[in-house]
Amino acid sequence: MNHSKLSVRTLTMLALLTAMSIIFARVLTVSTGFLRFNLGALPTHLAAVWFGPAGGFAVGAVADLIGGTLSGYSINPLITLGAGSVGLVSGLLFQKLSSLRLGLRLQISILAGHLVGSVVINSLALHIFYGYQWPVLAARIPNAIVLSAVNTVLVRILLENKALAAMIKAKT
Repeated sequence: MNHSKLSVRTLTMLALLTAMSIIFARVLTVSTGFLRFNLGALPTHLAAVWFGPAGGFAVGAVADLIGGTLSGYSINPLITLGAGSVGLVSGLLFQKLSSLRLGLRLQISILAGHLVGSVVINSLALHIFYGYQWPVLAARIPNAIVLSAVNTVLVRILLENKALAAMIKAKT
């Protein structure tokens, strides 16, 4: 019996979620330049809920590194930190708010993850490295709110899927 903290099954699930995040963010996206509408954070939030803040951070950061490289972008450590922070913050809050009902817990943790990772950290990176002005970056706030709402609904639907729940329970 394997008692290691990271089992092969867990690593496989994290890799699958990372691949899904890359596809959702790089292929299934609508971009207006500095605003992107995609579901790339959905697998990051799922990793955060199922595997904790470290799993969420790993999926977000690794998906950004690999996805950016595949798209031909140079790696920007601050943007990668923002992508990982989406999972880290949502995972931490999901764990800490365990006394709340599931829907509210998901809403708060996913919104906070998007606000910290995307609105604060990634906007700071866009301002520092690419010269975007703050009034222009303010448009990222409604984008984060809309994406948070969509991600919350989708994560809730996926958490209620009995087949997925059984597969995740079998991870340990």
